[in-house]
Parts: sequence; structure tokens; C-alpha cells
Amino acid sequence: MTVLNLPVVDFGPYLDPNSTAEQRQAVDQAIDKACRHLGVFILKNHGVPDELCNRMLDCIRRFIQLPDEEKRKCSVASKERGYVQSDLALVKGLRPPHENIAFYPPVNGFSNGLSPTVDPNSPDARLPTSPDALGMPDAWPSDEFRAQTEEYLEHMLQLKNRVHASIATSLGLGALSQKRFDDTIFASAFNGYRELTEAEVIDGGTNLPEHTDLGLLTFLSQDSDSTSLQVQDRDGKWYDVQPIPGAFVVNVGVMLNRWTAGQYHATVHRVIHRSKKPRISAAVFVDPFFDASIAPLSELTPAGKSCADQKAETFGKFSMDWYNSSEWPEY
Repeated sequence: MTVLNLPVVDFGPYLDPNSTAEQRQAVDQAIDKACRHLGVFILKNHGVPDELCNRMLDCIRRFIQLPDEEKRKCSVASKERGYVQSDLALVKGLRPPHENIAFYPPVNGFSNGLSPTVDPNSPDARLPTSPDALGMPDAWPSDEFRAQTEEYLEHMLQLKNRVHASIATSLGLGALSQKRFDDTIFASAFNGYRELTEAEVIDGGTNLPEHTDLGLLTFLSQDSDSTSLQVQDRDGKWYDVQPIPGAFVVNVGVMLNRWTAGQYHATVHRVIHRSKKPRISAAVFVDPFFDASIAPLSELTPAGKSCADQKAETFGKFSMDWYNSSEWPEY
């Protein structure tokens, strides 16, 4: 398969206090162009220490290498949390092609994030330890894993804020629209992929089926030098993505496509891992608050329409419908 040379954006000017306005503008233009084309680019010189990224990936690798019975202790009844692997693979006597442990902050602070099984008037209804619309709370493998993840996400928050600032500048957003960008949370999925056999690939097998991410942006870090990630172009053709050590793959999700009224392209992608070395990756998803509108940002609302004309639907409702639909990939 053809390797796709994704745009490589050097984010250094956003970290250098001595950079010029012209240098930052060049970064803004590069990100904006990539988001409008295939909605995906490589981000280097991003400011997140390589040593921290490697520690996070090592932490994930140690978890993935645990016996199944240990990993399954982190399985919870949730659409976005806990440990997941393919039961079908186990039935066939194979290691799962994809397994992950995912984390999502409590959403029961929003009225539309409350669990339908919980009394909204109960004093426990909004506690982080209570079930919410997504199900049971996060299940952490260990205190060390949680501390490592929280340290990693602290740095990712700084990067997310800078990338959002760049996008807001390119789109000419005002204060209210920028606040919608600020009012976001992190979800994360830490993944392990085994090698697919040639027979599985010929049979159309994938480690992770084709899909678009639901949120605004995804920041992906990976430890493998194999071309396992694949991106689909606008003509439906698939391309391998060659990873660059120390860089993030950043892609646009469905919500950013909607907020920009289709100006930014939600990336269609999948994973087919052929290398004998297992692939480990850390995906950080930027999602709106559960009560955020999915309508386009006011500056980008199509001509002849107003924000009031847009469907008054929240991200919470949209995401729950998404998880229950065929759009959500089954592992």
C-alpha cells in the first residue's frame, strides 16, 4: 500500500517566546490547511517531553502484557471506560487483534449526563463515584498507572490549548466561540495491537475497523515504527501513515467537522498491524462538555441561517446516540 506523506507541522514557534508573528502565522496556516484537506497531520516540536511520552507508552505496555485475568479486573459496564478486548478472537484461539483500557471523566455533573437508573434528586446522583450516562466510573490498574496518566494529561492540556488557539486564530473566532473550545475534556484510550496473520489481512481483517473519532481532535502517540495506521482520502483510497519518532499524529473528529460547518474534514482511519512487534499507542481525545451544542460556531454558521436555526442538540445526546449506532466500531 502507498505511504501517505502527511503534512508535518513544526509547532516550535508556539513554544518560543522569541518567535515572530509571521512564524506563528505559518503554523496556523499549515494546521488550517491540513484540517481542511484530510483532517490529519504530524505535529513535531510540540513541547511534551519525549521522556514523558515514552514512560506513558511503557506503562501501557506493562499493562497490556499482564495476564488476561488481571486485565479483565479493569473491565467495567461502560461505553467509554475500562478494559476491552475482542471475545471473538479468544473463541478462535487467537490473541485479540486490539485491546485497550479507556478513561473518561465523570459526566454526571451535567443533567444530560446522569444515569437513567439514578434518581436525579439523590445526593449521590452527581458524585464522581456514581454511575453516569456512560456507565460505571473509571477502573485504574494501579495508583502508578493513574499518576502516570495524570502527569501525561497535564502536559497534553497545555498542548491542546495551544493548538486550539492556533485553530481559533485561523477561523477568526470570537470570545464566545473560543470559550466553546476551552470548555472541553480529555478522554483517553491506551491500546495494544498484535500482528495480523496474512490470512486475516487477505480476509479483510483489521485490528481496528475504519471509523471517525467522535470529538474535536485526537492526539496519537505510538511506539511502533511500522506503518499500521491507515487514512482514507476523499476518494475512498487507503494510505499507510509513516510514523515520525517523537511526534504526534493529530486528526479532526466529527464534532470539529460540525463546529466548522464542514470546513474541517473528519478523518476516516483504521489500523492494520503486520509487524511481529506488538504496537502500543496512546490516544487522547478532546471532547466538548456534555451540554455543549453540536451546532456550528457562530462565525461559521452557513449564510442565511442563524445559530437558532440549528438543531438544538447537545454533545451528550449526540454521543450516546453515536455509541448505540453502527457508527461505533465493535472490537
